Amino acid sequence: MTEETQSYTFPWGFHLGDLSQGRERIPLYTPSNDGGFCLLYDKASEKQADDLIESLCLELLSSMPYEHLKVKMFDFGKKKFYHLSPLQYIHLYHNSHNTEMIEQTFQTIEELVVSRHTDLLCCNRKTIDEHNQKSKLKQGYQLLLINLENFPSQDFSLRRIQNFVESAQKAGVYVIAFGNQSIQESQNPNVQAILKYFKTIKVTNNVFDINVELFEFMELLETHTFAPLSLNKPELLQSTLTKADLEQLMNPENIKLESDTKV
Repeated sequence: MTEETQSYTFPWGFHLGDLSQGRERIPLYTPSNDGGFCLLYDKASEKQADDLIESLCLELLSSMPYEHLKVKMFDFGKKKFYHLSPLQYIHLYHNSHNTEMIEQTFQTIEELVVSRHTDLLCCNRKTIDEHNQKSKLKQGYQLLLINLENFPSQDFSLRRIQNFVESAQKAGVYVIAFGNQSIQESQNPNVQAILKYFKTIKVTNNVFDINVELFEFMELLETHTFAPLSLNKPELLQSTLTKADLEQLMNPENIKLESDTKV
């Protein structure tokens, strides 16, 4: 695929799954200009929620130009996304798994958002998507996966978190926040700010609650069955790794050591 035919803009929607009726299948998306979404699940549904997030990440990574999307995760717990882990070695995925790492990574992404608003965005280029459509110097995107049990800390100011979520999407940073449904009762105002800002998808007993806030054409749910995104993850992983191998062959100077790659 040549540079001219590749899309250097973020996809218009997040692929949540498919609606089916007989042999008919209709992809269900929620708009990406919302900046992301929250995925809340009960204990029985955590594995299925993880499957959707991992499938969506791999689909995005395999469909976008190499190194044009990087996935960052904030999570202290057990390893969730086995098919994302190999992408750490080519700098497309990184998990911050303790407080210090999270604070450093968040500050780096926060500084990226501020600098893009200051230096790149203006009246005729209001988003990084618009910038990439008009400029030869393309900017990459960030997808931030946040376990709400680990972030944001109450040590962060509420205004800081509000500023971030309100300005991230225009600067090319998207958020998928996730956690057990009990997080809705959190007394942390920063967690509540994220829950309030983004649309919420709930999964209870492995059933996804698709509401009008997420999907405009609710009448289709009366005749179609929703199946959450669950893709061939090994195949998508291999597609992304193959893309990296081709890039290394053609442009070996673009493959940097992990210690040289901050964003």
